[in-house]
Amino acid sequence: LQSLCSFACFPAPTLQFAMASSTAVANSAAGGSSSSSAHGGCAPEQDSAAVASEPPGKRRKKESLAKLSQLSEEDKRTFLLKMLKADMSGATDRVDKSWCMPDLTADGRTVDAGSGFNFDFRTRRIEMTDEAWGELAKACRIVFALDGSSWMPCGAEPRCLAERLASAVFAQHTEGASFDHARSGAEWWAQVRQSGHSDEAIQFHWDTDEVAVEQHGVNVHPHLSTVTYLTSCGAPTLIVDRHNALRPAESAAAHGPIESGLLSYPQEGKHVVFDGQLLHGTVPRAGPNASGDRITFLVNVWLNHRPSGCRRVTKALARRLGSVDLGVLVAAGAPLSEVQGGCSSTSTGGDRPQSSDALEVVFIRCEGAGATEAPRHRLVVPLPELGPSGATELIRWPRESAAGLWAADP
Repeated sequence: LQSLCSFACFPAPTLQFAMASSTAVANSAAGGSSSSSAHGGCAPEQDSAAVASEPPGKRRKKESLAKLSQLSEEDKRTFLLKMLKADMSGATDRVDKSWCMPDLTADGRTVDAGSGFNFDFRTRRIEMTDEAWGELAKACRIVFALDGSSWMPCGAEPRCLAERLASAVFAQHTEGASFDHARSGAEWWAQVRQSGHSDEAIQFHWDTDEVAVEQHGVNVHPHLSTVTYLTSCGAPTLIVDRHNALRPAESAAAHGPIESGLLSYPQEGKHVVFDGQLLHGTVPRAGPNASGDRITFLVNVWLNHRPSGCRRVTKALARRLGSVDLGVLVAAGAPLSEVQGGCSSTSTGGDRPQSSDALEVVFIRCEGAGATEAPRHRLVVPLPELGPSGATELIRWPRESAAGLWAADP
């Protein structure tokens, strides 16, 4: 069943093949001939005793597959994804008994990874063949449609291209660090957004373990967050130097002036790294390349902790997420260009003039089950003028600027 998931992300002609395949699967499950059903032939008559002895789960799947022929092309995509999610629900809905609340250091980290651990803004380049980029894009569409994130344990053997990239990212950024390998790994997922669409925006947020927030009232963050761009279009990513509060109830501790941030315009192969405790989202401004799908592969580096409910993809699904034999290289990235956040019309050391264009957004972070009032945050940052295609800019805001994160009015 899981092998059908990829058809839900592709055009109608592919779905016609999916229908033939699904009919074959249904007949095969019933003991019939898959080859005859795929070509319109009739499956052999089934013995009633054999049908009665079929497991209920197999009968339900067979009945679900039969319904596909009665649906429109768009409904077929939706139905196939629904079938896959139902098939996986046994793995995703059960209680995560191996999860535990981690001990935190004084600065809210899950472990002191050593004095040399690098939390600074930086970029790298992901180098792969065109074939690998194509397979990774297909994998991203599948995992985005299924929603949620997956786990790649430290030191485990990758089973697909997506896991190989997640593993390479983890290894690159933890070299020389001190941590427990058995309790560490990479959390990974994907975003696929249509450039210019109203749903393209990714709300500003902090990456957290939601169960730690909801059940223990503590914000537990990854050591590092990363973004890898598969396309060169869409809204830029903005990360600002406001660390989250340790506890949701103390959200005011996250507020204050903003002095620096990173503005990254999408560029195929670019890999951005930043402190996992920092606020980030997308800026609602059209980049130089405004059309097409904005596809990103996200990896969070967790040390001495696995976020609740985050598990490896099944072997069956892994087979649809790119060939594990395709190589991945994390190479050096371009240096950051430093600009000043726009608060005047004059240049302040950069090669281009600054503008007074400002981002002002109010966002709500649901911080704890049963909370009667989720804190409302107001982010204000003057932005430099539109950067060149693929630019990565380290922004400095002067103290007199309006840049800051504050409590929003109710």
